[in-house]
Amino acid sequence: MKKFTAAVLFLALAFGAASAADGEALYTGYCQACHQADGEGIPGTYPFIGGPVKNLSTFDEGRVFLMATTLFGLQGAVVQRGIAYDGFMPGYAAAMSDAEVADLLNWILEQASWKRPGTRTAATGYTPDEVGRVRALGLTPDQVYELLDKAEEIAHAGSPAGGNR
Repeated sequence: MKKFTAAVLFLALAFGAASAADGEALYTGYCQACHQADGEGIPGTYPFIGGPVKNLSTFDEGRVFLMATTLFGLQGAVVQRGIAYDGFMPGYAAAMSDAEVADLLNWILEQASWKRPGTRTAATGYTPDEVGRVRALGLTPDQVYELLDKAEEIAHAGSPAGGNR
């Protein structure tokens, strides 16, 4: 029994390490060119993502927005840290599986150095099933932007100022 338990534990740890490595590789391949290796982005061109991803991951509407953005892209003006962004982010639904989207978002959540004062921590990581439910929505980048409006309204309901925009 001890050998079986040890084997299961080893496989679980190996899978966790593979997922973390996959998340980092996905970030490097799809996100880093714009959002930079440290998640800081390029002011005025590509926004910082570390704190916003962590904060939005703490409630359902924010989580849906983040998965939808990764899958379907985002179109619309965003103000973050007082800097305006009005670009287009492509979606990666055709390039990434549900498990890969979950691995990517979980890897971003794990980056401790991407926090700012007041950054919240998500209660749970993303799952492939959760991503699959959002994928089934089949949204456009403009519809994803509408999700951001809803998510920010909820995020700011309890805090007087600040946030992603």
